[in-house]
Amino acid sequence: MTEFVIDEQSILDGLDNGEFVYYYQPKVSLITGKVIGAEALIRWLKPNGEVVLPSCFIPLAEQTGLIREITYRMFGKLARDLLIFSDIDENLATSFNATAADFADDKFCNLVLDTLEHLHIKPTKLQIEITETTVLNASPTVKKHISKLCAAGIGLAMDDYGTGYSTLDTLSQWPFTTIKLDRSIISRMLDSQKNQTIAASSIRMAHELDISIVAEGVESDMQYQMLLESGCTKVQGYWLSRPLPLSDFIYFIQQDLRWSGLPIGLIHMAMVDHIQWRKKLVSDIVRIAANQSHEQDGAIYQLPMDYRMCRLGRWYYGAGQQFSGCPDFDAIELPHQQFHNLGTQLIEAANSGGTMKDLTPILTEFSDYSANILDCLQRLEHKGLMDMHKAHQAWQEHELYSGEI
Repeated sequence: MTEFVIDEQSILDGLDNGEFVYYYQPKVSLITGKVIGAEALIRWLKPNGEVVLPSCFIPLAEQTGLIREITYRMFGKLARDLLIFSDIDENLATSFNATAADFADDKFCNLVLDTLEHLHIKPTKLQIEITETTVLNASPTVKKHISKLCAAGIGLAMDDYGTGYSTLDTLSQWPFTTIKLDRSIISRMLDSQKNQTIAASSIRMAHELDISIVAEGVESDMQYQMLLESGCTKVQGYWLSRPLPLSDFIYFIQQDLRWSGLPIGLIHMAMVDHIQWRKKLVSDIVRIAANQSHEQDGAIYQLPMDYRMCRLGRWYYGAGQQFSGCPDFDAIELPHQQFHNLGTQLIEAANSGGTMKDLTPILTEFSDYSANILDCLQRLEHKGLMDMHKAHQAWQEHELYSGEI
């Protein structure tokens, strides 16, 4: 417990004296196993070396309105650190926490945009984290300023996802690019199948919405492995690293650490994506064939017909490329292209007035290619699971051996 008095004046004095700093908690990609960024977390570093956690001063700052002053005056330090990060690794992205009060007028919004432009920092390397509670009762002015930052390329993350009351409604109304799965969900994930399903369903929902997901509060190897198998793509937590002062975080990055595991959950995601795409197309084809007037044909074109642009294709030519060279992975490409070619033929035949009798032969071949694709994916998933568990076992044995030394 701190011995000095925390009040408005002491906070202002601390700001004037440069006592507030950012610590950085690394975020790790479950696709590459590498550090891909960090969350900036404010700390009050007293002259005697004591580190005061935000829980000791942020509530007072929010009650008194000082939170805006803190956010405004600390952004310069954050931008300076971003320059350092970009010089070390231009792919790193950093998030910071904000409240609705910070966007009550355009002052902070303009500061952010002006600073990024002046320092030639790419907006995509910055992300704002706000809680659902923050935006639930936010004014149109707040939403306008946040949307302006998002339009410039800055990311928007919903912090503490899973603890609010209107999460889905909020996601639909705000330009969120990321949701952060709350540590309370992660901590209960191993307790029961129900809790595991809640976590996995949240990850799947984010995937369906094309929203990135970060699992925070990862504190054990088992949680990490379960998230890996559930298709989560980013994690942070004490098991990976505590929040670090700037110098320690720079050293952490330079170590180029790699965490174990293959993103096996994304293979299962790809299977589900492919099945959903196929079902939607077949459903539309049957509807069009049964609708002689063809009044609703336009709905069919909601599906991306380019084999590179469906969700399976985006995975295959993106994150999935780490499996390149594996026969089961390489065997997907040609039947997937042919599958999409047949999909285009089905659309053209249906729109030309083809009957179900005309369409059935194409549908049959279409389904055969789909079965081929799924068979490859299932074999790839099985092999990946086996390889992942072998690698994880070897990693655990190495850690145990290193600890004994």
